[in-house]
Amino acid sequence: MSELRDRVVVAGVGYSQIARSTGRSEGSLAVEASKAALDDAGLTVADLDGIAMWPDRVSSVFEGPSITYMYRALGLQNVRYYQAMGTGPAQFASVNGAIHAIVAGVADTVICIRAHLRQEQRFYVAGGADPHRATGELALRSPYGVPAGAPRYALWAQRHAHEYGTTDEHRGAVVLTCRAHAQLNPRAVWHGHPLTMEEYLASDVVASPLRILDCDMPVDGAVAIVLTRADRAADLRAKPVRIHSLGHGTGPTLDTEYWPDMTTMASRWAADEMWAGTDLGPADVDVAQLYDGFSSMTLCWLEDLGFVKKGEAGPWFAEGRGRLGGDLPVCTDGGHLGGGRLHGFGKLAEAVKQVRGECGARQVEGAEVALACVGGGAIATAMLLVAG
Repeated sequence: MSELRDRVVVAGVGYSQIARSTGRSEGSLAVEASKAALDDAGLTVADLDGIAMWPDRVSSVFEGPSITYMYRALGLQNVRYYQAMGTGPAQFASVNGAIHAIVAGVADTVICIRAHLRQEQRFYVAGGADPHRATGELALRSPYGVPAGAPRYALWAQRHAHEYGTTDEHRGAVVLTCRAHAQLNPRAVWHGHPLTMEEYLASDVVASPLRILDCDMPVDGAVAIVLTRADRAADLRAKPVRIHSLGHGTGPTLDTEYWPDMTTMASRWAADEMWAGTDLGPADVDVAQLYDGFSSMTLCWLEDLGFVKKGEAGPWFAEGRGRLGGDLPVCTDGGHLGGGRLHGFGKLAEAVKQVRGECGARQVEGAEVALACVGGGAIATAMLLVAG
């Protein structure tokens, strides 16, 4: 993706209230985050000529306010670009599309929004039109207890453990890293609730080998990202952060159950494409917001990005090398495991704020190159950001 290099910048980021339960609508959270992002950039709604959302209430699993609602709520008029994606391809689908649209000249300034209410596990049964009933291939998996989420990705975690000796303590080290960083982020839902390895090991197993604490924390919340052309950087209020390289990968198949090697994910292909679009390498990265929908995915991301060899991520985390002050600080806002599940948009926002030097007690000193990664299993996106 060398044609994208440094042609788009993140102009602003904004958060809504984030909590286990806010009592608010998805739309109100989305509007709050959007206004905060525009204010951060020093822009107004009149500066927007594009809007992109993920997933725009088209999925029975992941929901959000409709793009038509946000168009009205923000007071948009005659935008040149709009996009509302389904659940794929990974949570950065709307961001990826907006970046390409700006590079292609379809739009100049696009706001990308993710908003949702807390979503607990939904138990599917086969057949029927009920949205909680599984259809298609999902109907064949659900009767065997593998509809989605933890039961599905536990299979991947188990294979990684079988091949490389990954232990409960290794996955626990990922969780403890995120929880420790959450103590430095007042926005994190686990802020004020530190965790010990003993407490982690005592938590319930929900799909062996994954425990409840290996799973991201559902929350109510919204994040908005404003993207614009790099040549507008001088007009922005906040320090711009360049989208330096972008990689998206699906690997050999889109079927998670038929994936040929469950010790690696689509992150391998996303990483390869991202690194091919830059002269930078793993040694140049100062901070990495790796995807942690499940702790086992974070191990795989670290390996597939080339920071360690296959099978070495567990010991790497256990040695504390992913913590602030370590070799490569990971999930510095607490991630999904410690901060709350923001479906990847929090990854991009935190990466931007780290490069800007705005993260306070959790700031990585001198951070100029950051990674934001989303997705697991058969879909993934990796994004390299650099100081503007």
